[in-house]
Amino acid sequence: MHDGVMGSIAASWQRTRRAEQIIAAIARKDLDALRTLARAPGGFMLDRLRRLAWPVLLHTQHGCYVDEKGSEKDLADPSQISKDVERSLYYYPRGVSPTLKAHMQQELHQMIVEVLWRNPTLKYYQGFHDICSCFLLVLGKKDAIPAAENVALFFLRDGMLDSFDPVSKQLRLMSSIVQYEDPELTAHLERCNLMPYYALSWVLTWFSHDIACFDKVARLFDLFISSTPLMPIYVSSAITLLRRDELLKADADVLHSLITHVPRTLDVEQTVTRACELEARYPALALQKRSGLWLHDSSPVNRYDEDWTHLRWGDVPDRLRADSYLGEHVTKEEWEDDMLEIWAAERDNILHRM
Repeated sequence: MHDGVMGSIAASWQRTRRAEQIIAAIARKDLDALRTLARAPGGFMLDRLRRLAWPVLLHTQHGCYVDEKGSEKDLADPSQISKDVERSLYYYPRGVSPTLKAHMQQELHQMIVEVLWRNPTLKYYQGFHDICSCFLLVLGKKDAIPAAENVALFFLRDGMLDSFDPVSKQLRLMSSIVQYEDPELTAHLERCNLMPYYALSWVLTWFSHDIACFDKVARLFDLFISSTPLMPIYVSSAITLLRRDELLKADADVLHSLITHVPRTLDVEQTVTRACELEARYPALALQKRSGLWLHDSSPVNRYDEDWTHLRWGDVPDRLRADSYLGEHVTKEEWEDDMLEIWAAERDNILHRM
């Protein structure tokens, strides 16, 4: 009992200390310190601290749009957005009334429409609504709109093009990391004809569709908004590598189902630590060079230093420049639409079984 009480006191002291560090970093307008805290064990810990820190890291702390002007009639695929929103907020928040959930879904729909209406060159994909729902739950609709907008333009842009090739290459970069770290596991996955697309939902939704615990999802968001846009690939690699023993024991007929589902027992801090180690070992440019898999020049991964990390407190990211990248041609392979249709169908089947 004594050890338990002492441990609880120590944990409480550590949380208090971390909260003080986060608030102090914001007061000093120290973005570097805030990024370091986001990536450190525990991250921002609490949603009330995230409400302070996330807008700062996403350079939206100076305000939100006064008026929402978006209209779904101007969007390319409003019916898909509506379908996705109707199935949203399944895992969280817990214990809300049907009336409140319906209101939150309405806000989510308005939020997505506003982001896409303001940025018509962004192509909606299934899963973007999952990411938006997390920002909605933490920040509220008004502050979530510009936050999700900057994430779409400067982090998720490769997934919001007409071509699927950049996302496909990112997933193959994940396979390269796994191969460099664990040739035995890679050989087993290849013998079982397992392609890297098992991690597609992880990457496109920042794990918000695949992890039922909101605290874990929010913890990963701390990491993602304070790191390179390739960080979801490092996290996906880390999860795969940390499950090596379990995966090596699995037969081919069950391996795909097993590897696609993120374990409920996922140790998120162990995963974050391993992902940061992989990022340090395989920086984005060096990884592309070693693997021979080159993302296009305007990928947010390759533009991250020039377009994002140089921003200081009070700076506003250049959304017009980001929008111009979306207008650049990226080769679209013939198989891409078929691959996406298969993935969407599998995702729908999973949702219908819930």
